Amino acid sequence: MGIIHLLHTNDIHSHFENWPRISRYLLEKQAEYDESLTFDIGDAIDRLHPLTEATLGTSNVMLMNRVHYDGVTIGNNEGLVFSHRAMNHLYDDANFDVLLANLKELPNSTQPQWAKNYKIIVANDGTKIGVIGLTAPYQLTYPALGWQPIAVDKTLEKYLPILRSQVDVILVLSHLGLPTDERIAETYDVDVIMGAHTHHLLPQGKMINKTLLAAAGRYGENIGDIKLTIKDHKIVDKSATTTPIYMLSEQDDDYKQIRSWVTEGKALLERQYIGTLPREITVDEQVYDSLRALKQYYGVPAAMISTGMFSESLPKGKLSRYELLESMPHSINPMLLTLSGHKIISLLNSIEDQITYLSDYPMKGSGFRGKIFGYMRFDGIDRQKDGQILYNGKIIEENKLYKIATLDHYKWIPFFPDIAQAPVKIELNLILRELMANYYTNKYKDN
Repeated sequence: MGIIHLLHTNDIHSHFENWPRISRYLLEKQAEYDESLTFDIGDAIDRLHPLTEATLGTSNVMLMNRVHYDGVTIGNNEGLVFSHRAMNHLYDDANFDVLLANLKELPNSTQPQWAKNYKIIVANDGTKIGVIGLTAPYQLTYPALGWQPIAVDKTLEKYLPILRSQVDVILVLSHLGLPTDERIAETYDVDVIMGAHTHHLLPQGKMINKTLLAAAGRYGENIGDIKLTIKDHKIVDKSATTTPIYMLSEQDDDYKQIRSWVTEGKALLERQYIGTLPREITVDEQVYDSLRALKQYYGVPAAMISTGMFSESLPKGKLSRYELLESMPHSINPMLLTLSGHKIISLLNSIEDQITYLSDYPMKGSGFRGKIFGYMRFDGIDRQKDGQILYNGKIIEENKLYKIATLDHYKWIPFFPDIAQAPVKIELNLILRELMANYYTNKYKDN
């Protein structure tokens, strides 16, 4: 009998403060085990870190190269936060395979040149291991970036028979979330699913039918280790464990290394000059600047944004991309919203009903990287003392359609059904701080 260990990470989200211990652990285990494979299950990258932002993720790839991954798949923080061109070059210097079977390149639905549908690895004893990668197929957003997401079932029904005819073991790198992983285990003949996306932690794994599910939480706080016992090219036993990062010892130079990544990213971003501010711009002023920027971008008379989108004042003097990242660390896109007058009234009532709850709500996910939701602010939409609602100075007509410039974040979070159900146009090639960089460049470049 032989033993193969599968080491796995997921949803690190550029939490480089954990990377020295993660990388050291992976390299030590690779050296310790007679045979091991190492995988990342997506969202390794997040533009909240200065070095990631400055290099558009290529710094993350360079760090990953050092730990000898055998394969990775992508998450939405790779696939949906970079332009098509940036995504096409993200893995140019990777020394590992990107495995991704359910995302194709438009217009011809071809395989991206930087990814494979699957790979086959031959173990020391000749056991053939097939590895396939899947990412959450966001049907509304990926096509706008030039990618065609393919349904999970359609993908598995196409590739699993091909793999099963050639291999002894099938591994799935799944950036789909735990509910989908559980459904795959109930439906398909796969041996192991290494999961991600929903940030779930399975300390001892989870067995469904004959499939072992494994996942290591989020932010590199845990590292996964699956043990496969192989006899005559078949799995006779499998188990999963996770190691919390806090149990791993720090070394003297870890902090220095962590700080150096921040310093390097900051220096690169500070070179990208936007303008010179004649005075400090407070958080409140940024809110209203953003409303004006959104209106200008879409050419409409009304906009809305929440105050929690802004974290830091912009200091007087030279303004660079670094200061904007500090204030607006989110990966959130401009969005043009179309609502009837009736729905605008409903939305405003909903916002007022939730104002106390949302003002201090610790918002997480859907691209948000701040602390709290805050208060919703408007420009071009006003509620009068008598209750009348004005759009661009005129009383709203319930059956008339109106345009509002805002952010796509509000469509994905569960608080505003009127927005969730409305037709929208999302600008996926632009995020909030890039919008504001353009706005402040035009306003302050010559100062």
